[in-house]
Amino acid sequence: MTEAAEAGARVRWTPYPSLTVARGGLTSATPDKTYAIGGFTTGFGAELDSVEELDPVAREWRTVAPMPTARGNAAAAAAGAEIYVFGGFVQNKTVDSVEVFDPRSGRWRTGRRLPAPRGGAGAAAIGDRIYVVGGFDAQDTGTDTVLAYDIRTDTWHSLQPMSTRRGLLKVTEQDGHLYAIGGVADDGAFQSTVERYDPTTDTWQLTASLLTARGNPGVAAVGQNIFVVGGATSNGPSRTTERYDVPADRWHELDALLAVGRASLSAAHVVDSGPARSHDSVLVAFGGFEITGGPPTASARVEALPVHGG
Repeated sequence: MTEAAEAGARVRWTPYPSLTVARGGLTSATPDKTYAIGGFTTGFGAELDSVEELDPVAREWRTVAPMPTARGNAAAAAAGAEIYVFGGFVQNKTVDSVEVFDPRSGRWRTGRRLPAPRGGAGAAAIGDRIYVVGGFDAQDTGTDTVLAYDIRTDTWHSLQPMSTRRGLLKVTEQDGHLYAIGGVADDGAFQSTVERYDPTTDTWQLTASLLTARGNPGVAAVGQNIFVVGGATSNGPSRTTERYDVPADRWHELDALLAVGRASLSAAHVVDSGPARSHDSVLVAFGGFEITGGPPTASARVEALPVHGG
C-alpha cells in the first residue's frame, strides 16, 4: 500500500458546518471559494434558485445572490474568475439556459445558450474553454456529446463524443485533461465507466473503471488524485469514497464512510484556513439526497475528509 493509500485508510469523515438550505441535485464550482448552486427540495418537489458560498476562514456558508432561473441537476464550472451554470431541469424538462455569476460584483448575467437542452451533464474548464459533457437531451435520452464554450469568443463548438452515453455523470479537470466519471444510462443502470479527454488531440480514452458503479456522486481533484464520494448505486445512496491514483490508473476504496448514504451531492477541495487550523487540506462533501423511508430527503449535511494530493 502506498503512503497516500495508508493515509486514506486512517482518516475519517467528520461533521462540517451545514448548508443554509437543504438541497439535492445541486451543482457547484470553486473559482476561489466554493459555491453550492441550485438543486431540488425534498422529493424533487421544487427547483431552487438559492446559492451559497463557503468561507473557509469563518468556516461558514453564506447566502449570495440567487440564480435568475431555479433549476436542479445543472452543470457548473469556473473560468475567468466567473461561474457558469449550464442547463439542468426545470419542471421535469431539460433547459438550454446559461447563467453566469461574478463573485466580485455578486451579480448574475445571462450567458450564451447551450446549442441544445441538457440536464444532468458534467462540466469542467481548461484554460479559457469550458466543456459540457454528456447529460440528458430534450427527450430525456442520455447523450455522448461534448460541447466546448470559448469564453473569449462567446462561441460553442462540438467536439469528439465520449464512447458512453450517460447523464448524471461528473466531470473534473486534472493536469490539463478531463475525466468523465460514472453516471446513469437510459435504462437506469448506474455506470462505472471513466473516460479521459485530451484537448490537444480531441480524443477520449477509457481508463480504469470505478470500483462501484454510481450516478451523480461528489467528485473533486486533489493533486494527482481524484476523489469520488457517495452517489446513487444499485444498493441505494452510497457512503463510500474512492480515490483514483492518476499516474497509476488505479482506484482505491477508502475506509472512511459518510455518516449516511447521500446521492446527488457535490464535493470540493478546500483549504480550511480558519482559526486554530494550519491550512488543512480537506475534501468537503455537501448536500444531496438521503433516503429515510419516504421520498428522497434534501440534505444540508456537510462532512469533511483530510486529503493529500499525493
